[in-house]
Amino acid sequence: MDHSTCPVCGSPLKVLFKLRFNVYKCDNCGLLNSDAQFEHSFESALEAGARDPGLKALRLQNFITIIAKLKAAKKGDLNGLEIGSGNGWWLETCQSQKVGCIGIEPEHVYEDYHQEKKLDVIYGFYPDVSPKKEGGYDFIIFNDVFEHIPDINSLVESLKQDLGDDGILIINIPMSTGFFYRIATLLHKFGMNGPLTRMWQFNFHSPHMNYFNESNMKVLLEKHGFNCAEVFKLKSLDIQSTKDRMLADKNMSKWKASLMTSALKVMKPAIDSSEPDIKAFFFKKRPGK
Repeated sequence: MDHSTCPVCGSPLKVLFKLRFNVYKCDNCGLLNSDAQFEHSFESALEAGARDPGLKALRLQNFITIIAKLKAAKKGDLNGLEIGSGNGWWLETCQSQKVGCIGIEPEHVYEDYHQEKKLDVIYGFYPDVSPKKEGGYDFIIFNDVFEHIPDINSLVESLKQDLGDDGILIINIPMSTGFFYRIATLLHKFGMNGPLTRMWQFNFHSPHMNYFNESNMKVLLEKHGFNCAEVFKLKSLDIQSTKDRMLADKNMSKWKASLMTSALKVMKPAIDSSEPDIKAFFFKKRPGK
């Protein structure tokens, strides 16, 4: 892909960091873009089984928050599409909350679990795999997935075709303005590249292709005929499961995970009062778009 111009605003990109992959910055809108590649073998330093206990409690809390906001914004029966279902926790939460949802997932690692929980998952990459719904979906959601997709402009155009006229596009995504990303950037200036590499997930098979802030996320979607209806903060830290989450990275030692968890306990008040690490966006199509 072209890394000379910003995919959001078209301004020039400049190299900001040289890690395992290059990270570029747009000085106009602030988008951070990488030249990372998806590893189609699905092999990496990510230990999926170890990652689950470190994330589940946090994710489920956030999903309940999103569904409550969704039900307040759109009344009646809801039928949606999740792109990048992973372990299926969003689909499970939808089941418990009486919300209909189909998932699309490129990996088969959780297929047995999907079947056990009777989750409706189609395997493949969106939009190559895209189950159609007459009149479009009531909502389409990305849970920590949008930042992993390289061609974001083509993606958004496909979403417009699959979303109902009154549907809601939900993007749950980490922010480049968040506490942890800013700390990782600071540590990089002192020669410590590990935290920033981890934030970009460059050692995992599905690295981040972009890091957004609230402003450039809105610019991207508005360019394609969407209006932002709501933005809200989601939780990014569950101290009780932080160590397990760190150990999902095969390169992380137990002693280092313990040390970092202790440090985060001390820092939690500052983290809670800082700019959010994760935000959820609700977008709606402009009439006639």
